[in-house]
Amino acid sequence: AASQHGENEFIIEELFEDKEPKKSKFFQRIMMDMTPQSRSILYMAISMAAHFGGYEFCRSATLALFTSQTTGFSTPAAFPLAMAMVTPLTLVFLMGYTRDLEQNGPRLALRHSTVASMIFIAATGIILKFLQWSPILLLDKIPLSRLVVGLAFLFQNAYAHLLYQQQWSFIVSVTDEGTNWFSSIAGLSSIAAACAGTIVSQLATRIGLSGLLLCTSGALGLSMLAAERAYSISQEYGFDPVEEITLKQKEKGASKKEETQRNLAARGKQLFERVPTLKALFCEVLAFQSLSTILNVCFVTKLKNTIVSDVARASYTGKVYSLVNTLSALLQFVIMPMTMKRIDTRLIWRAMPLIPVFCSIYQSLQPNASLALLAFSFCAAKCMDYSFRSVANEMVYVPLDFESRYVGKEIIGVFGNRFGKSGMSLFLSLLTYTFGNFGIHQLSILSLLASTTWMSASWWLSGLVPSQAETKDMVNERRKKDS
Repeated sequence: AASQHGENEFIIEELFEDKEPKKSKFFQRIMMDMTPQSRSILYMAISMAAHFGGYEFCRSATLALFTSQTTGFSTPAAFPLAMAMVTPLTLVFLMGYTRDLEQNGPRLALRHSTVASMIFIAATGIILKFLQWSPILLLDKIPLSRLVVGLAFLFQNAYAHLLYQQQWSFIVSVTDEGTNWFSSIAGLSSIAAACAGTIVSQLATRIGLSGLLLCTSGALGLSMLAAERAYSISQEYGFDPVEEITLKQKEKGASKKEETQRNLAARGKQLFERVPTLKALFCEVLAFQSLSTILNVCFVTKLKNTIVSDVARASYTGKVYSLVNTLSALLQFVIMPMTMKRIDTRLIWRAMPLIPVFCSIYQSLQPNASLALLAFSFCAAKCMDYSFRSVANEMVYVPLDFESRYVGKEIIGVFGNRFGKSGMSLFLSLLTYTFGNFGIHQLSILSLLASTTWMSASWWLSGLVPSQAETKDMVNERRKKDS
């Protein structure tokens, strides 16, 4: 095992080492000047950036395939109904992750979930390419490609949160310097996603939508290697997050088996009762994802009715998300470093919903909103989510204990996010089924209600999160207990 570990270290170092001597020495000098914690965070940030870059390929491809007239589902209720079906799949992923975390620790849990995602996405791309050449019908009338596209769409909406929540869990476990690091880490991911979104159109034209899925699988491979290097550094220098859970398991002794056997719902309930901040954050996530889902349905519905070509639709989606990520990167690298140092995190939570609320008010007043307006409202919410909200969200976990940072974070980040989307999607499907033509104008009015609900949840959460000075004191106290 030690020999294999050494070989893996060599392979990972070779991958990230530049072959040109001058550049290699420059890169090595930078790495030597950084502390071990900083180096591990940098590698995990690279892992996250590769993951989000690949995710843009997957998201654009699956959305275009799902809304296609030939390979997807063209009925108005199909999109929200599919989003409603994401939660059961997310629960399966979450239960598998918690079991893997208990048995093997965070490093192997991240490795296993990444490899599984690589295999599924690559297999989906290969199968779709084969079915494009040799179509197969189920029961002599249903194209097999439609079933594959449906599964790919569900998987795309579930796997991304599972991976990046684990990556963030590592980062918040090895540092408390949220102001200095978190906005830059999120900005690096936004740049990678923006670059990927920019080239979606060219790649889709050359290699097709199934080829984009293979690109996603390749990006996940790079992500896994960078994450492995981050964990190797933490293990080598003695700040591996797994040591914290090992100490707690030794303290609990025989109760470990009983802890593992508890079902996820009971564990989450007990965790929310013990840590009220997590309960408030869970409600905030539900409220925001409800708003995001409504805006997304408005945007996708208008997009499908406006742009018929699958490739053109994937290109437009890629450009929209590229704009979102570019603006988010600008906020993360320029605005947020100054803002987070001067403004308390609690005030940021209270200010974030203001722009989406104003956008919802204006959109609800338009009887026939244009695609540009719907895309703008959707972009405004996503920019706020990818920049300020993502960083403020991660800073909530910094002073909390291991179970809150890993188990609670996955329950909120994976299940909470997907349940918020799926719950609202199911509600929209029921509205469409009950009232028939539930159009974009009605959805815009509903978005106003959702945005004000999110504002209320954000204010509630802001009253529970500690200040940055209190956060540092709590982290120091926790580390003293662990040592």
